[in-house]
Amino acid sequence: MKLFDKLLKSNRANETVSLTTIARTKAIEGVLIPGIINNMSYFFTDLQVYSDGLIYCWDMVDLDMFKDKLDKGWVVTSIPDGETISFFSLGNWKIEQGNWLHTKETLYGYVYSLVNKLNPTLQNLHNYKGSNTKIVNGVNVAKHAIPNMRPYHFDDADSSLSNRVYGEKFNFFYRSSDAKTYLVDLSVYKSGKIEITNLPQKKILKIEDLDSLIKKGTLTTDLKTGEIITMLNLGSFKIISGNAVGIDSKIDELYNKFNEMNGKENTIAKCARIFELYKQTPTKALREELRDAYEAIPKHQRMFVGTMDTKDYEVRLVIYGDIVKKEWEDYYGYDYPYEDMPKPIDE
Repeated sequence: MKLFDKLLKSNRANETVSLTTIARTKAIEGVLIPGIINNMSYFFTDLQVYSDGLIYCWDMVDLDMFKDKLDKGWVVTSIPDGETISFFSLGNWKIEQGNWLHTKETLYGYVYSLVNKLNPTLQNLHNYKGSNTKIVNGVNVAKHAIPNMRPYHFDDADSSLSNRVYGEKFNFFYRSSDAKTYLVDLSVYKSGKIEITNLPQKKILKIEDLDSLIKKGTLTTDLKTGEIITMLNLGSFKIISGNAVGIDSKIDELYNKFNEMNGKENTIAKCARIFELYKQTPTKALREELRDAYEAIPKHQRMFVGTMDTKDYEVRLVIYGDIVKKEWEDYYGYDYPYEDMPKPIDE
């Protein structure tokens, strides 16, 4: 009898042993590069390029499928003058005088070169053979889930036993000493370490340094008309007009995540928790707690308190009353569609 068969058998004939099923995970090295998705309008995205030949561009694809995304215009290398580019959780701007570095051929070549740099032998590259889905129990599912991408640094770069320290990444604009304004990645770590990349040279700071950068206008979200924005290895454009998430709100988002990494409750989770308590036992005291919790959430993230459908309307209805229904009906032109929330029992 083979060894594996012996492991699956007990000493008594024909009785199998219940073994614990296990799996192991592996960190796949990758890099981020700026990209543009054309999905009826233009969206900035972090193109995630991994050493196993997979690329995330709002869809996990292999190298051949990435080439197809370029050919079909899902991933594009430029934006026409007069069009608007949107940056998630940052803002949207109408642009002109675009100066773009790539054709679809050169962008593919650049991505391929990054895979080659990450994996010099190009071994064990994924090949989806034209489809990034598979059938599991009769259901069509993705071969690879949306990656939980996180920046990292090593806790001791000089040691062979160094461990990865993971952080969280945000996008900002950075007005540099070379008189250019760059779209940058800002990564924050539990220790308070800050890394700013997508600059000609990486900057390493402490979280306490951010206040000074903001006061000087070096780190910003609010772009000026006529300001030229550079996205390294992609291109540049001039701002015509637009709308931005306020810098204070964006920094609140960053600190909210920093506090969460250090064991504090996320403000969105706190608000959702109090909302559930209120629905079970609606009181004036819980309504006030809910108000404080809701207003502590960065303004541009308050919509995430509810579901994808309800957003923050139900929470706002509790806090601010029927004016929320009127706002809905004035904006959408039809009756408020969600359930009424209970009034405080002690009011």
